[in-house]
Amino acid sequence: MLIGKLVTLRPVQRAAITGYLKWFNDTEVTKYLDIHFPMTEMSGIKDIEALGTSTETTYIPFIIEIVDGQKSLPIGRIDLYDLNHKDHSASVRIIIGEKQYWNKGYGTEAAGLIIKFGFEQVNLHRISSSVMSINERSIRMHTKVGFRQEGIRREALYKNGAYHDEVIFGL
Repeated sequence: MLIGKLVTLRPVQRAAITGYLKWFNDTEVTKYLDIHFPMTEMSGIKDIEALGTSTETTYIPFIIEIVDGQKSLPIGRIDLYDLNHKDHSASVRIIIGEKQYWNKGYGTEAAGLIIKFGFEQVNLHRISSSVMSINERSIRMHTKVGFRQEGIRREALYKNGAYHDEVIFGL
């Protein structure tokens, strides 16, 4: 568990299914994600169980939670993935699924926590990420936590009937 001032990053648990179904079936939330089909309850449960039982060492998922009164509220997910132990590198991705928590610093703090975890605990040398070029909020977050733009893959992503550039970041 990683604890910040605004958020806590916890291992994924089965109770996250309610949030998953809500987040991954909301077209506004998934507007910039590589998701093209609705998530069924069965596929959501399968995804969560796979995360919880995996012994794969190339993937570290967390649920982003905030404390609301006495209760923890899951608001999103953040993952270190494609861990390459030889090169000490990984990629990061994040989703804040609860829209009322957008633009309030929760994603930025979650990203900072996982970056610190990656460098200090996982012994990474490099963390990369990519963002659809029209996702201005995510581009700002990446810049705030120290990522530098390394390149652009022109018209690499197809979403909502159009091709979009993919912005590549590194840290």
